Amino acid sequence: MQSFDFILFGATGDLAMRKIFPSLYQAYADGFLPHIGKVIATGRSLLNVDEFKDKMSHKSKIHIKNCDDKKWEEFTHNIDYLSINLNETKDFELLKEKINSESKNIVIYFSVSPEFFIKACKNLASVGLNDERVKIILEKPLGMDLKSCQAINNEIAQYYNEKQIYRIDHYLGKESIQNLLILRRFNPIFTSLWKKDYIDYVEISVFETLGVESRGEFYDSTGALRDMIQNHILQILSLVAMKIPDTLDADSIRSAKLQLLRNLKPLDDENIKTNVIRAQYSQSGEFKAYLNEDNIKENSQTETFVAIKVELLDENWKNVPFYIRTGKRMANSFAQIVIYFKDQQYQDIHPNKLIIRLQPENQISLNLKVKKIGKTMDYEENNLILNLNSTLVMQPYERLILDVIEGNQASFNHKEELEAAWAWIDPILENWKNNKTPLYSYFAGSWGPKESFDLIQKDQREWYNA
Repeated sequence: MQSFDFILFGATGDLAMRKIFPSLYQAYADGFLPHIGKVIATGRSLLNVDEFKDKMSHKSKIHIKNCDDKKWEEFTHNIDYLSINLNETKDFELLKEKINSESKNIVIYFSVSPEFFIKACKNLASVGLNDERVKIILEKPLGMDLKSCQAINNEIAQYYNEKQIYRIDHYLGKESIQNLLILRRFNPIFTSLWKKDYIDYVEISVFETLGVESRGEFYDSTGALRDMIQNHILQILSLVAMKIPDTLDADSIRSAKLQLLRNLKPLDDENIKTNVIRAQYSQSGEFKAYLNEDNIKENSQTETFVAIKVELLDENWKNVPFYIRTGKRMANSFAQIVIYFKDQQYQDIHPNKLIIRLQPENQISLNLKVKKIGKTMDYEENNLILNLNSTLVMQPYERLILDVIEGNQASFNHKEELEAAWAWIDPILENWKNNKTPLYSYFAGSWGPKESFDLIQKDQREWYNA
Protein backbone atom coordinates (compact mmCIF):
# COMPACT_ATOMS: atom_id res chain seq x y z
CA MET A 1 0.00 0.00 0.00
CA GLN A 2 1.29 3.45 -0.89
CA SER A 3 2.05 5.97 1.84
CA PHE A 4 -0.67 8.43 2.76
CA ASP A 5 -1.49 11.38 4.99
CA PHE A 6 -4.62 11.19 7.12
CA ILE A 7 -6.39 14.33 8.33
CA LEU A 8 -9.16 13.98 10.89
CA PHE A 9 -11.60 16.79 11.62
CA GLY A 10 -13.29 16.32 15.00
CA ALA A 11 -10.39 14.35 16.47
CA THR A 12 -11.35 15.02 20.09
CA GLY A 13 -14.90 13.77 19.59
CA ASP A 14 -16.49 10.53 20.74
CA LEU A 15 -16.52 8.80 17.35
CA ALA A 16 -12.85 9.57 16.75
CA MET A 17 -11.79 8.25 20.14
CA ARG A 18 -14.02 5.14 20.17
CA LYS A 19 -13.80 4.03 16.55
CA ILE A 20 -11.51 5.93 14.20
CA PHE A 21 -8.22 6.00 16.13
CA PRO A 22 -8.61 2.40 17.39
CA SER A 23 -9.28 1.32 13.78
CA LEU A 24 -6.23 3.16 12.46
CA TYR A 25 -4.10 1.65 15.21
CA GLN A 26 -5.42 -1.86 14.51
CA ALA A 27 -4.71 -1.50 10.79
CA TYR A 28 -1.17 -0.39 11.69
CA ALA A 29 -0.68 -3.21 14.22
CA ASP A 30 -2.00 -5.77 11.69
CA GLY A 31 0.57 -4.63 9.14
CA PHE A 32 -1.89 -3.05 6.71
CA LEU A 33 -0.33 0.41 7.05
CA PRO A 34 3.37 -0.30 6.59
CA HIS A 35 4.09 3.11 5.07
CA ILE A 36 1.92 5.32 7.26
CA GLY A 37 2.53 8.99 6.70
CA LYS A 38 1.34 11.78 8.96
CA VAL A 39 -1.88 11.58 10.94
CA ILE A 40 -2.99 15.15 11.53
CA ALA A 41 -5.65 15.32 14.22
CA THR A 42 -7.65 18.54 14.34
CA GLY A 43 -10.22 19.90 16.76
CA ARG A 44 -11.46 23.05 18.39
CA SER A 45 -9.72 22.28 21.69
CA LEU A 46 -6.57 24.29 22.37
CA LEU A 47 -4.13 21.43 22.98
CA ASN A 48 -0.51 20.79 22.16
CA VAL A 49 0.56 17.47 20.62
CA ASP A 50 1.55 15.88 23.94
CA GLU A 51 -1.73 16.89 25.59
CA PHE A 52 -3.68 15.40 22.68
CA LYS A 53 -1.73 12.13 22.78
CA ASP A 54 -2.37 11.91 26.52
CA LYS A 55 -6.09 12.37 25.82
CA MET A 56 -5.91 9.55 23.25
CA SER A 57 -4.20 7.24 25.75
CA HIS A 58 -7.08 7.74 28.19
CA LYS A 59 -10.04 7.83 25.79
CA SER A 60 -9.02 5.81 22.74
CA LYS A 61 -6.60 3.13 23.90
CA ILE A 62 -9.26 1.59 26.17
CA HIS A 63 -11.29 0.63 23.08
CA ILE A 64 -8.48 -1.52 21.64
CA LYS A 65 -8.37 -5.22 22.47
CA ASN A 66 -4.89 -6.50 23.32
CA CYS A 67 -3.21 -3.18 22.65
CA ASP A 68 0.57 -3.58 22.30
CA ASP A 69 2.27 -0.66 24.11
CA LYS A 70 5.25 -0.69 21.74
CA LYS A 71 3.00 -0.65 18.67
CA TRP A 72 0.92 2.10 20.24
CA GLU A 73 4.02 4.24 20.74
CA GLU A 74 5.06 3.62 17.12
CA PHE A 75 1.57 4.50 15.90
CA THR A 76 1.18 7.68 17.94
CA HIS A 77 4.68 8.82 16.92
CA ASN A 78 3.14 9.71 13.54
CA ILE A 79 0.36 11.83 15.05
CA ASP A 80 0.34 15.61 15.04
CA TYR A 81 -2.39 17.91 16.40
CA LEU A 82 -3.71 21.24 15.16
CA SER A 83 -6.38 23.38 16.78
CA ILE A 84 -8.60 24.55 13.96
CA ASN A 85 -11.78 26.53 13.37
CA LEU A 86 -13.51 25.02 10.34
CA ASN A 87 -14.96 28.42 9.46
CA GLU A 88 -11.58 30.18 9.36
CA THR A 89 -9.69 30.07 6.06
CA LYS A 90 -6.40 31.05 7.69
CA ASP A 91 -6.47 27.90 9.82
CA PHE A 92 -6.46 25.82 6.64
CA GLU A 93 -3.24 27.49 5.54
CA LEU A 94 -1.66 26.14 8.72
CA LEU A 95 -3.12 22.72 7.99
CA LYS A 96 -1.61 22.68 4.50
CA GLU A 97 1.83 23.50 5.92
CA LYS A 98 1.72 20.33 8.02
CA ILE A 99 1.06 18.06 5.02
CA ASN A 100 3.94 16.55 3.11
CA SER A 101 3.94 18.36 -0.23
CA GLU A 102 5.16 15.13 -1.88
CA SER A 103 2.23 13.07 -0.58
CA LYS A 104 0.24 11.46 -3.38
CA ASN A 105 -2.56 10.07 -1.22
CA ILE A 106 -4.38 12.37 1.22
CA VAL A 107 -7.43 11.15 3.15
CA ILE A 108 -9.57 13.72 4.99
CA TYR A 109 -12.14 12.36 7.45
CA PHE A 110 -15.05 14.62 8.45
CA SER A 111 -15.99 13.34 11.92
CA VAL A 112 -17.99 16.50 12.54
CA SER A 113 -21.58 17.65 12.20
CA PRO A 114 -22.75 17.86 8.54
CA GLU A 115 -23.42 21.57 9.05
CA PHE A 116 -19.64 22.10 8.76
CA PHE A 117 -19.13 20.03 5.59
CA ILE A 118 -19.70 22.74 3.00
CA LYS A 119 -17.62 25.46 4.67
CA ALA A 120 -14.77 23.05 5.38
CA CYS A 121 -14.76 21.81 1.78
CA LYS A 122 -14.67 25.39 0.51
CA ASN A 123 -11.75 26.24 2.80
CA LEU A 124 -9.87 23.09 1.86
CA ALA A 125 -10.29 23.97 -1.82
CA SER A 126 -9.08 27.51 -1.18
CA VAL A 127 -5.67 26.16 -0.13
CA GLY A 128 -5.51 23.56 -2.89
CA LEU A 129 -6.48 20.53 -0.79
CA ASN A 130 -9.03 19.30 -3.31
CA ASP A 131 -6.81 18.07 -6.13
CA GLU A 132 -6.71 14.47 -7.40
CA ARG A 133 -4.57 13.33 -4.46
CA VAL A 134 -7.37 14.04 -2.00
CA LYS A 135 -10.25 11.79 -0.86
CA ILE A 136 -12.83 12.91 1.69
CA ILE A 137 -14.86 10.71 4.06
CA LEU A 138 -18.25 12.08 5.11
CA GLU A 139 -20.14 10.76 8.12
CA LYS A 140 -23.90 10.50 7.76
CA PRO A 141 -26.64 11.58 8.05
CA LEU A 142 -26.32 13.91 5.09
CA GLY A 143 -29.28 16.21 5.44
CA MET A 144 -32.64 15.88 7.15
CA ASP A 145 -34.68 15.32 3.98
CA LEU A 146 -34.21 15.13 0.22
CA LYS A 147 -33.89 18.90 -0.27
CA SER A 148 -31.18 19.37 2.37
CA CYS A 149 -29.34 16.24 1.20
CA GLN A 150 -29.27 17.53 -2.38
CA ALA A 151 -28.08 20.93 -1.16
CA ILE A 152 -25.10 19.36 0.66
CA ASN A 153 -24.24 17.10 -2.27
CA ASN A 154 -24.48 19.93 -4.79
CA GLU A 155 -22.33 22.30 -2.74
CA ILE A 156 -19.62 19.71 -2.09
CA ALA A 157 -19.62 18.81 -5.79
CA GLN A 158 -18.26 22.32 -6.49
CA TYR A 159 -15.01 21.33 -4.79
CA TYR A 160 -14.73 17.51 -5.10
CA ASN A 161 -15.84 15.09 -7.79
CA GLU A 162 -17.82 11.95 -6.98
CA LYS A 163 -14.72 9.71 -7.25
CA GLN A 164 -13.16 11.65 -4.37
CA ILE A 165 -16.17 11.40 -2.01
CA TYR A 166 -16.68 8.48 0.38
CA ARG A 167 -19.98 8.63 2.30
CA ILE A 168 -19.39 6.15 5.08
CA ASP A 169 -21.96 3.75 6.55
CA HIS A 170 -20.28 1.44 9.06
CA TYR A 171 -23.00 -1.20 8.59
CA LEU A 172 -21.66 -1.78 5.07
CA GLY A 173 -18.29 -2.68 6.58
CA LYS A 174 -19.67 -5.48 8.76
CA GLU A 175 -18.38 -8.96 7.94
CA SER A 176 -21.87 -10.46 7.54
CA ILE A 177 -22.90 -7.72 5.08
CA GLN A 178 -19.68 -8.13 3.11
CA ASN A 179 -20.42 -11.86 3.00
CA LEU A 180 -23.95 -11.28 1.69
CA LEU A 181 -22.78 -10.44 -1.83
CA ILE A 182 -20.47 -13.47 -1.97
CA LEU A 183 -23.19 -15.71 -0.56
CA ARG A 184 -25.63 -14.60 -3.25
CA ARG A 185 -23.15 -14.50 -6.15
CA PHE A 186 -21.25 -17.78 -5.77
CA ASN A 187 -23.68 -20.27 -4.21
CA PRO A 188 -26.15 -21.74 -6.72
CA ILE A 189 -28.32 -23.06 -3.87
CA PHE A 190 -29.15 -19.44 -3.00
CA THR A 191 -28.74 -17.83 -6.42
CA SER A 192 -31.50 -20.04 -7.84
CA LEU A 193 -33.86 -19.50 -4.86
CA TRP A 194 -33.39 -15.73 -4.46
CA LYS A 195 -36.67 -14.66 -6.06
CA LYS A 196 -40.43 -14.40 -5.57
CA ASP A 197 -41.04 -18.06 -6.49
CA TYR A 198 -39.20 -19.32 -3.42
CA ILE A 199 -39.09 -16.46 -0.90
CA ASP A 200 -42.20 -15.68 1.11
CA TYR A 201 -41.01 -12.53 2.88
CA VAL A 202 -37.94 -10.78 4.26
CA GLU A 203 -37.40 -9.18 7.66
CA ILE A 204 -34.69 -6.67 8.60
CA SER A 205 -34.48 -5.69 12.27
CA VAL A 206 -32.08 -3.44 14.19
CA PHE A 207 -32.81 -3.24 17.93
CA GLU A 208 -30.97 -1.60 20.81
CA THR A 209 -31.57 -2.05 24.53
CA LEU A 210 -30.07 1.39 25.11
CA GLY A 211 -32.17 4.53 25.17
CA VAL A 212 -30.99 7.85 23.77
CA GLU A 213 -28.33 8.16 26.51
CA SER A 214 -26.34 11.41 26.08
CA ARG A 215 -27.56 11.95 22.50
CA GLY A 216 -30.92 13.45 23.48
CA GLU A 217 -30.52 16.77 21.68
CA PHE A 218 -29.33 15.12 18.44
CA TYR A 219 -31.83 12.29 18.59
CA ASP A 220 -34.85 14.47 19.30
CA SER A 221 -34.26 16.39 16.08
CA THR A 222 -33.57 13.21 14.10
CA GLY A 223 -35.65 10.22 15.23
CA ALA A 224 -35.47 6.54 14.33
CA LEU A 225 -36.65 6.98 10.73
CA ARG A 226 -33.75 9.27 9.80
CA ASP A 227 -31.17 7.82 12.20
CA MET A 228 -31.57 4.16 11.28
CA ILE A 229 -34.07 3.47 8.46
CA GLN A 230 -32.76 6.03 5.96
CA ASN A 231 -29.18 5.77 7.14
CA HIS A 232 -28.63 2.02 7.37
CA ILE A 233 -31.62 -0.26 6.83
CA LEU A 234 -32.46 0.88 3.29
CA GLN A 235 -28.83 0.20 2.35
CA ILE A 236 -29.10 -3.30 3.81
CA LEU A 237 -32.41 -3.86 2.01
CA SER A 238 -30.86 -2.83 -1.30
CA LEU A 239 -28.03 -5.37 -0.88
CA VAL A 240 -30.53 -8.11 -0.06
CA ALA A 241 -32.89 -7.40 -2.95
CA MET A 242 -30.77 -5.90 -5.74
CA LYS A 243 -29.90 -7.84 -8.84
CA ILE A 244 -26.39 -9.23 -8.34
CA PRO A 245 -24.12 -7.80 -11.03
CA ASP A 246 -21.75 -9.99 -13.03
CA THR A 247 -18.76 -8.27 -11.46
CA LEU A 248 -18.61 -7.03 -7.87
CA ASP A 249 -16.80 -3.78 -8.61
CA ALA A 250 -17.80 -0.45 -7.09
CA ASP A 251 -19.64 0.98 -10.10
CA SER A 252 -21.65 -2.21 -10.68
CA ILE A 253 -22.66 -2.62 -7.04
CA ARG A 254 -23.66 1.02 -6.63
CA SER A 255 -25.64 0.97 -9.88
CA ALA A 256 -27.53 -2.16 -8.77
CA LYS A 257 -28.34 -0.63 -5.37
CA LEU A 258 -29.56 2.58 -6.99
CA GLN A 259 -31.86 0.69 -9.34
CA LEU A 260 -33.36 -1.20 -6.40
CA LEU A 261 -33.88 1.94 -4.31
CA ARG A 262 -35.67 3.57 -7.22
CA ASN A 263 -37.95 0.51 -7.34
CA LEU A 264 -39.26 0.97 -3.79
CA LYS A 265 -43.03 1.32 -4.10
CA PRO A 266 -43.87 4.98 -3.29
CA LEU A 267 -45.87 5.68 -0.15
CA ASP A 268 -48.88 7.99 0.05
CA ASP A 269 -50.96 8.88 3.12
CA GLU A 270 -53.16 5.81 2.73
CA ASN A 271 -50.16 3.46 2.46
CA ILE A 272 -48.50 5.13 5.43
CA LYS A 273 -51.65 4.70 7.51
CA THR A 274 -51.68 0.92 6.93
CA ASN A 275 -48.00 0.06 6.39
CA VAL A 276 -46.01 2.35 8.69
CA ILE A 277 -45.90 2.25 12.50
CA ARG A 278 -44.17 4.85 14.65
CA ALA A 279 -43.91 4.72 18.43
CA GLN A 280 -42.09 6.14 21.42
CA TYR A 281 -40.96 4.30 24.54
CA SER A 282 -42.71 4.96 27.84
CA GLN A 283 -41.56 4.46 31.41
CA SER A 284 -41.18 0.89 32.64
CA GLY A 285 -39.55 -0.20 35.87
CA GLU A 286 -36.13 1.42 36.18
CA PHE A 287 -36.28 2.82 32.63
CA LYS A 288 -37.35 6.41 32.04
CA ALA A 289 -39.87 7.38 29.41
CA TYR A 290 -38.36 9.02 26.34
CA LEU A 291 -40.00 12.30 27.31
CA ASN A 292 -38.12 12.23 30.62
CA GLU A 293 -34.68 11.73 29.07
CA ASP A 294 -32.16 14.59 29.14
CA ASN A 295 -32.43 17.27 26.43
CA ILE A 296 -35.77 16.05 25.06
CA LYS A 297 -38.37 18.69 24.21
CA GLU A 298 -41.58 18.73 26.22
CA ASN A 299 -44.31 16.73 24.45
CA SER A 300 -41.85 15.68 21.76
CA GLN A 301 -43.36 13.67 18.91
CA THR A 302 -40.04 12.10 17.93
CA GLU A 303 -40.28 8.38 17.24
CA THR A 304 -37.92 5.88 18.88
CA PHE A 305 -39.42 2.90 17.03
CA VAL A 306 -40.43 2.40 13.40
CA ALA A 307 -41.84 -0.63 11.57
CA ILE A 308 -42.63 -0.53 7.84
CA LYS A 309 -44.01 -2.98 5.32
CA VAL A 310 -42.02 -2.25 2.17
CA GLU A 311 -43.07 -3.37 -1.30
CA LEU A 312 -40.93 -3.40 -4.44
CA LEU A 313 -41.95 -2.63 -8.00
CA ASP A 314 -39.24 -4.99 -9.24
CA GLU A 315 -40.87 -7.92 -11.05
CA ASN A 316 -38.47 -10.35 -9.33
CA TRP A 317 -40.00 -9.40 -5.96
CA LYS A 318 -43.65 -9.07 -6.93
CA ASN A 319 -45.88 -9.83 -3.89
CA VAL A 320 -42.86 -10.40 -1.62
CA PRO A 321 -43.09 -7.96 1.31
CA PHE A 322 -40.05 -6.66 3.16
CA TYR A 323 -40.77 -5.90 6.82
CA ILE A 324 -38.25 -3.54 8.40
CA ARG A 325 -38.12 -2.29 11.98
CA THR A 326 -35.82 -0.52 14.38
CA GLY A 327 -36.15 0.66 17.94
CA LYS A 328 -34.41 1.93 21.04
CA ARG A 329 -34.87 0.63 24.59
CA MET A 330 -35.92 -2.78 23.30
CA ALA A 331 -35.98 -6.21 25.00
CA ASN A 332 -32.77 -7.27 23.25
CA SER A 333 -29.98 -5.82 21.11
CA PHE A 334 -29.38 -7.28 17.68
CA ALA A 335 -29.25 -6.54 13.97
CA GLN A 336 -30.36 -9.26 11.59
CA ILE A 337 -31.76 -10.14 8.19
CA VAL A 338 -34.18 -13.08 8.00
CA ILE A 339 -35.10 -14.62 4.65
CA TYR A 340 -38.26 -16.75 4.94
CA PHE A 341 -38.51 -19.36 2.20
CA LYS A 342 -41.83 -20.65 0.93
CA ASP A 343 -43.05 -24.13 1.72
CA GLN A 344 -44.07 -25.57 -1.62
CA GLN A 345 -46.04 -28.55 -0.23
CA TYR A 346 -46.84 -28.46 3.47
CA GLN A 347 -48.45 -25.21 4.48
CA ASP A 348 -48.66 -26.22 8.16
CA ILE A 349 -44.87 -26.51 8.53
CA HIS A 350 -42.80 -23.46 9.40
CA PRO A 351 -40.60 -22.72 6.37
CA ASN A 352 -36.82 -22.71 6.24
CA LYS A 353 -35.16 -19.46 7.25
CA LEU A 354 -31.80 -17.98 6.37
CA ILE A 355 -30.72 -15.78 9.29
CA ILE A 356 -27.90 -13.30 8.75
CA ARG A 357 -26.77 -11.78 12.05
CA LEU A 358 -24.88 -8.49 11.84
CA GLN A 359 -24.55 -7.92 15.58
CA PRO A 360 -23.79 -8.69 18.31
CA GLU A 361 -22.19 -11.64 16.50
CA ASN A 362 -21.29 -12.09 12.84
CA GLN A 363 -23.11 -15.26 11.90
CA ILE A 364 -25.07 -16.81 9.05
CA SER A 365 -27.39 -19.70 9.87
CA LEU A 366 -29.79 -21.82 7.82
CA ASN A 367 -32.77 -23.06 9.79
CA LEU A 368 -33.52 -26.67 8.74
CA LYS A 369 -36.06 -29.34 9.61
CA VAL A 370 -34.25 -32.49 10.79
CA LYS A 371 -35.35 -35.81 12.31
CA LYS A 372 -35.48 -35.96 16.08
CA ILE A 373 -32.92 -38.33 17.50
CA GLY A 374 -34.36 -41.64 18.64
CA LYS A 375 -37.07 -44.08 17.56
CA THR A 376 -39.27 -41.49 15.90
CA MET A 377 -39.97 -39.93 12.55
CA ASP A 378 -40.93 -36.58 14.06
CA TYR A 379 -38.92 -33.55 13.03
CA GLU A 380 -37.45 -30.58 14.87
CA GLU A 381 -35.79 -27.33 13.84
CA ASN A 382 -32.03 -26.99 13.92
CA ASN A 383 -29.54 -24.49 12.56
CA LEU A 384 -26.64 -25.01 10.20
CA ILE A 385 -24.31 -22.24 11.38
CA LEU A 386 -21.48 -20.37 9.68
CA ASN A 387 -19.69 -18.54 12.48
CA LEU A 388 -17.88 -15.46 11.18
CA ASN A 389 -16.56 -14.41 14.59
CA SER A 390 -12.80 -14.63 14.41
CA THR A 391 -9.76 -12.74 15.62
CA LEU A 392 -9.10 -12.11 11.92
CA VAL A 393 -12.42 -10.29 11.37
CA MET A 394 -11.86 -6.60 10.81
CA GLN A 395 -13.94 -4.04 12.59
CA PRO A 396 -16.10 -2.07 10.13
CA TYR A 397 -14.25 1.24 10.46
CA GLU A 398 -10.86 -0.43 9.95
CA ARG A 399 -12.04 -2.13 6.78
CA LEU A 400 -13.71 0.98 5.38
CA ILE A 401 -10.79 3.31 6.12
CA LEU A 402 -8.46 0.89 4.34
CA ASP A 403 -10.88 0.86 1.39
CA VAL A 404 -10.65 4.65 1.18
CA ILE A 405 -6.85 4.60 1.28
CA GLU A 406 -6.90 2.05 -1.56
CA GLY A 407 -9.53 4.00 -3.53
CA ASN A 408 -12.24 1.30 -3.37
CA GLN A 409 -15.76 2.83 -3.28
CA ALA A 410 -17.74 -0.46 -3.37
CA SER A 411 -18.91 -0.17 0.26
CA PHE A 412 -19.74 3.54 0.17
CA ASN A 413 -22.88 5.43 -0.85
CA HIS A 414 -23.17 7.25 -4.13
CA LYS A 415 -25.01 10.57 -3.85
CA GLU A 416 -27.84 9.28 -6.06
CA GLU A 417 -28.40 6.34 -3.68
CA LEU A 418 -28.87 8.68 -0.74
CA GLU A 419 -31.17 10.94 -2.70
CA ALA A 420 -33.28 7.98 -3.86
CA ALA A 421 -33.61 6.83 -0.25
CA TRP A 422 -34.62 10.32 0.90
CA ALA A 423 -37.15 10.62 -1.93
CA TRP A 424 -38.87 7.49 -0.57
CA ILE A 425 -38.63 8.62 3.07
CA ASP A 426 -39.88 12.21 2.55
CA PRO A 427 -43.64 11.38 2.29
CA ILE A 428 -43.45 9.62 5.68
CA LEU A 429 -41.75 12.65 7.26
CA GLU A 430 -44.39 14.97 5.77
CA ASN A 431 -47.21 12.71 6.98
CA TRP A 432 -45.83 12.67 10.52
CA LYS A 433 -45.13 16.40 10.49
CA ASN A 434 -48.85 16.95 9.86
CA ASN A 435 -49.82 14.29 12.45
CA LYS A 436 -51.85 12.31 9.92
CA THR A 437 -50.99 9.01 11.63
CA PRO A 438 -50.77 8.19 15.36
CA LEU A 439 -47.64 8.10 17.49
CA TYR A 440 -48.04 4.87 19.46
CA SER A 441 -46.37 3.90 22.72
CA TYR A 442 -44.46 0.86 23.96
CA PHE A 443 -42.96 -0.02 27.32
CA ALA A 444 -39.21 0.49 27.59
CA GLY A 445 -37.52 -2.92 27.59
CA SER A 446 -40.29 -4.59 25.54
CA TRP A 447 -40.44 -5.92 21.97
CA GLY A 448 -42.20 -2.79 20.74
CA PRO A 449 -45.78 -1.59 20.30
CA LYS A 450 -48.70 -3.98 19.75
CA GLU A 451 -49.36 -2.24 16.43
CA SER A 452 -46.03 -3.48 15.01
CA PHE A 453 -47.15 -7.07 15.63
CA ASP A 454 -50.53 -6.31 14.06
CA LEU A 455 -48.71 -4.98 10.99
CA ILE A 456 -47.14 -8.34 10.19
CA GLN A 457 -49.70 -10.69 11.71
CA LYS A 458 -52.50 -9.34 9.52
CA ASP A 459 -50.51 -10.90 6.64
CA GLN A 460 -50.29 -14.23 8.55
CA ARG A 461 -46.57 -13.68 9.18
CA GLU A 462 -44.44 -13.11 12.29
CA TRP A 463 -41.31 -11.33 13.52
CA TYR A 464 -38.26 -13.34 14.45
CA ASN A 465 -37.32 -12.14 17.95
CA ALA A 466 -33.96 -13.59 18.94
